[in-house]
Amino acid sequence: MENKKTNTLIHLNGLRYGEGHIFLWWENYWRRLLYVDILYIEGSGSYCEFHAIDGSRMTISNRLGVMKLSLPDDMFIRVHQSFILNWHYIDTFVGNSVKIGDRWFPVGRTYRPHLLQVLHFPKLPLQNSKQEL
Repeated sequence: MENKKTNTLIHLNGLRYGEGHIFLWWENYWRRLLYVDILYIEGSGSYCEFHAIDGSRMTISNRLGVMKLSLPDDMFIRVHQSFILNWHYIDTFVGNSVKIGDRWFPVGRTYRPHLLQVLHFPKLPLQNSKQEL
C-alpha cells in the first residue's frame, strides 16, 4: 500500500507490539505511536507536529529539542532547527536539502556534518568536472 500524500510505502502487518514506540498526550488521552510510523516531526515554538506514514498528523505541546531527547538516535536525526526526520525514509539528498516522499526539508549548517555521517556516504575523492583528457 502506498501513501498518496507522501508517495511512501506503507507496510501494514497488523499490530506490531514488539517494535519501539512513544506515547504522546493528544486529545485528552495517551496515544501510542510506533517509531517506524513517524516520517518526520516539525517544530514551531512550543509545539511539535508528528507526521505519520499513513498521512495523519498529531500536534502536541512540547518543544522539538525536548522531543529529540525522547527519540532513538538510530532512527531520528535533527536536520534543521524546525525538523527531526526518520532518516530511514530519506530518499534524496541534494546540496542542503533532503527529501522524504514529495516533501523537501532544509538542512542547517550545524546539522549537515552529522547527517552526512549517518547517511553513510562513501569516502570517494571528488573529481573535478574540468578534467583534461
